[in-house]
Amino acid sequence: MSEEVTELDRKILEVIIRDSHRPSAITNILQKRGIDCTQNQVVQSLNGLEEKGLVERYTSKTWVATSDAEDYVE
Repeated sequence: MSEEVTELDRKILEVIIRDSHRPSAITNILQKRGIDCTQNQVVQSLNGLEEKGLVERYTSKTWVATSDAEDYVE
């Protein structure tokens, strides 16, 4: 399994490292920070990060970063 994390993945982890958020909220936060992304891209990244063990579903609709994700956040 590849542990490669993209720049978008890193930005998503920065958003959800402390608080859980829905994909739509993550997308809005990133867009306000000047990052060009769609909600579909965010969901794809979240699914990939989940496979790597870096995020998990906090509720049925929200995501939060795991403790392993701290290594990828600036």
